[in-house]
Amino acid sequence: MKKLLIVSLNSCYPLYHGGALAQYYFLDGLKGLVEFVLCTIVANDKDLENIETLKQKQPLLKVYYLDARIPKEKETIKLKINRLIYSIYRIIFPKELKADDLELDVDDFSDPYFSRVDTPRNPLFVTLINDVIDKENIHQVQFDFFDTMDYCFGVADTVRKIFIHHELRFKRLKLAAKTSNLPDAFKNYLISKTEAFERLCIHHMDEVVVFNEDDAKLISADSTHITVSPFGIPDELIFRHKERVVFNRLLFVGGEGHTPNKLGLLWFLDTIYIPNIPFISYPLYIVGDWSIVVKENYKRYSQIVFCGEVESIEPYFDASIFINPILTGAGLRTKVLHAFVNKVPVLSTRFGAEGCFDDSYNTHLCLFDTSEEFLDIIHKCDFANIGLKGFEFYNQFFNNEKLLSIRNSILN
Repeated sequence: MKKLLIVSLNSCYPLYHGGALAQYYFLDGLKGLVEFVLCTIVANDKDLENIETLKQKQPLLKVYYLDARIPKEKETIKLKINRLIYSIYRIIFPKELKADDLELDVDDFSDPYFSRVDTPRNPLFVTLINDVIDKENIHQVQFDFFDTMDYCFGVADTVRKIFIHHELRFKRLKLAAKTSNLPDAFKNYLISKTEAFERLCIHHMDEVVVFNEDDAKLISADSTHITVSPFGIPDELIFRHKERVVFNRLLFVGGEGHTPNKLGLLWFLDTIYIPNIPFISYPLYIVGDWSIVVKENYKRYSQIVFCGEVESIEPYFDASIFINPILTGAGLRTKVLHAFVNKVPVLSTRFGAEGCFDDSYNTHLCLFDTSEEFLDIIHKCDFANIGLKGFEFYNQFFNNEKLLSIRNSILN
């Protein structure tokens, strides 16, 4: 049996974001062919809880982790009383939002997460990775996500290194630059140093995996071993609904914490949905964690419903038309695939459906980049037929046998 060490700082479970789905799909699908070992960091109690849940779901998976939790200070009775008093005070005298609080401008260049390319490393984690390699007799290591790519320099040259590139960071920044109001000099600086770092790490890998052909072309000069190996949707997220014939709402899925979600949704609300409410007969349901600032800005529109985080998306898929107004980012569109496999009709920007259509095969979803295109779709589209075609597209191009075979062929 093949054996693989996965180094990842992102939780593989629960399946609340695309990165988790991309990892878990292969952990589950290849568990009879590959012995998986996971090496990660526990930063808080929730991380540890997620690991325990993952081990229950995948009992054959070996997990090693560095416990980096910061011990909590013992809470005194006085501190508890002060917290209670403050909570009561805020209920009686809620904080008023000021005009400055309602500033909604956001982009990747103003996000501290993207301000540096090599994040500070814990020496103990580098040691743990090498200890696991020795203990488990590992000959190949898989690094997942941009945040782990420079760990390749901490592993011996004799160990085969595989990088799973979920999202080309420099590509994302180049796209985000078009809408950012920050100075061009600063944007060029951040793009240039990110691209240089990213390409350097890619060059050091023995195998690089991307999720679409466009990403493969962008880094083709940096590696001679690039494989396009997209992922599918795990079985537990396929609800097997019957074909729908009645649709009564639009549905957006995604939280504010992911910048492309915020940029895309606010663009859709301000540019397409709100100006055309009289011509759009569907309310818009928004699933995901969104701040009070955003909610306050749109609370006067009863047609816009913020649902918050939900246990399962299944009931929200029913009778919904899925919208995906994404303008920035990179990788494969997990949300679109999730809608396809559940026979939910998809309306997406062309960029937002990257990897899910091409010029010769695009009748399984509806594409829009303007208000005119969106309204034309709303008034003329056969949504039931689109939902069925999306399901057929998924089964043709993202069937389990094909996807698992491609990924398995990469491993030694």
